Amino acid sequence: MFRVITALLITLALTGCMDSISKLSEPVDTSYYTVDLKDYEYCRGNTKQCLSMTLIGTGLPYFKPIEEAYSQKLSGKNSLKALIHMLLTSENAKYPIVKDSENGRYYRLGANKQTDTVWKTLKHIEESLYNPKRLID
Repeated sequence: MFRVITALLITLALTGCMDSISKLSEPVDTSYYTVDLKDYEYCRGNTKQCLSMTLIGTGLPYFKPIEEAYSQKLSGKNSLKALIHMLLTSENAKYPIVKDSENGRYYRLGANKQTDTVWKTLKHIEESLYNPKRLID
């Protein structure tokens, strides 16, 4: 009986150790952004920090930084499509654009001033919609 209890305790202890090993996080890489064309998400590197690109449709007053970064206008009528086109095919893009899936769902964009501006603008729109008090401070 003592051996069974000892074996059980050792097994539980090892299982706990193995569980904590599997929970070690992988290194964070924010040297790029990922564009998800199915869910319309704009994500930072390999993190789970994502913003919905559909926010751009409510952000007409916030277009200027993106337009200046790309030297192009975002059309207000279909701003989501215009933003995607700007990110993935702009002649003014100064970053690598890599197709990150065979079906064309994911694209990887190098992080730089332009792509950071898109992130900051989407974040600003999100905050204005969901945290209006933060804009007053």
